[in-house]
Amino acid sequence: MATSDAPPLPTVLPLDASFLIDRITANLGAARALTVAVQLGIFTRIAEGARTAEEVAQAAGASARGIARLLDVLVALGFLEKDGSTYTLAPISAAYLVRDRPLYAGLLMEGDWLWESWAHLADSVRTGRPFRHVDDPSEGAPFFKALIPTLHVVNLEGSRRAAGLLVSDAWREHARRVLDIGCGSAVWSIAIAERGGRGTRVVAQDLPAVLAVTREYVRLHRVESQYEFLPGDQREIDFGAGLYDVIVIARYLHELAPAAAADLLRRSFRALRSGGTVSIADWMPNAERTGPLSPLVYALRMLLHTEEGNAHTAEEYEEWLRAAGFTQIRRTPDVGWDVPLILGVKP
Repeated sequence: MATSDAPPLPTVLPLDASFLIDRITANLGAARALTVAVQLGIFTRIAEGARTAEEVAQAAGASARGIARLLDVLVALGFLEKDGSTYTLAPISAAYLVRDRPLYAGLLMEGDWLWESWAHLADSVRTGRPFRHVDDPSEGAPFFKALIPTLHVVNLEGSRRAAGLLVSDAWREHARRVLDIGCGSAVWSIAIAERGGRGTRVVAQDLPAVLAVTREYVRLHRVESQYEFLPGDQREIDFGAGLYDVIVIARYLHELAPAAAADLLRRSFRALRSGGTVSIADWMPNAERTGPLSPLVYALRMLLHTEEGNAHTAEEYEEWLRAAGFTQIRRTPDVGWDVPLILGVKP
């Protein structure tokens, strides 16, 4: 019951406020619709020849009524195209959402792993503890094996932009050695290997279970002759001293607490040759932590999935780089969606 000192209700909810609430609700449904489409193999069924709602429903073992509504949402989202009662794949779906195609990015959506995590957000906010511990290799490895293919697709264009900044005209004059820490699919160093040519040698480092996936992508991009692999936990491993010209740490440091992130940068400094560069790519909110939205949402995911992970700001990275000994620290424009690069040089 309203109290006597409660503010009066507005006669009309402001249009921008009602639109924002409605849009967030609609986006929740859109995300779930895409997930269910992947789980039902909708894009694969259409690639195999099903064209109408009835044909797709029969192939998927689902109701025609339900499939028709789902297909129309996918059209509105841009994943399908529609002509009368006929549905066909949009280019993005043909490339990334048909099972068994080389760049299939639907593995993470085939299960309800992320949906289950978000359903426990209230508990994690109350307790400050994660619902799942992806920083525990025994629990995190299955998740990363599904996440990595999605991140490979998401990061393809950004990694190529980053390689354009890192690989200079003089790169090919000398053999270059690159370390990719927490490499995942190695998408960021693959772009360097492709742009730098055969004289570029890459050491891809990650957990053993993750490196099994890494090898598949290195073969897919036909750069396997330029790669070797370093299994281990990047939070503890010794990378050596004075071995590398470039160290790539892409979309990983958000999993670490500040002290652990600073320690990794100190070990990276030691591993670089004089004049070598460290390249950090990650989601970075502004210094006030008021935006952009995607890094702040990712910080919530770190609450759900890690004990101490967070989306760190560019200012924090720059502080840790200076403390490690790096100079010529600079930020670049975003190379991906809210993902800038921060570069530092070992004197």
